[in-house]
Amino acid sequence: MSDERRVPITLRMPRALLDNLKAQADLRSHSMNAEIVQRLEESIHLSHSAHALEGEDITDAERAVVQSMRNMNDTQRRALVILVNSLSSSEAD
Repeated sequence: MSDERRVPITLRMPRALLDNLKAQADLRSHSMNAEIVQRLEESIHLSHSAHALEGEDITDAERAVVQSMRNMNDTQRRALVILVNSLSSSEAD
């Protein structure tokens, strides 16, 4: 593999999960690899965000945003994460 930033792995998962991931990848015109990588990155980002809020005082507005995200379906949550990431990178420029 010429790109040292990417490494191959072997992954075992339930057939139903594989089928679901394949269907989602097809819907979004992604490869299975791209779908899995994107979902893992989103999961890590959300996990970091959740840990950042632990033990800190947050405003009612921030609490409302967290509650709204918890009520979203996966597609809505993914879209919001993409939007927030794009806004964050715009501000950094």
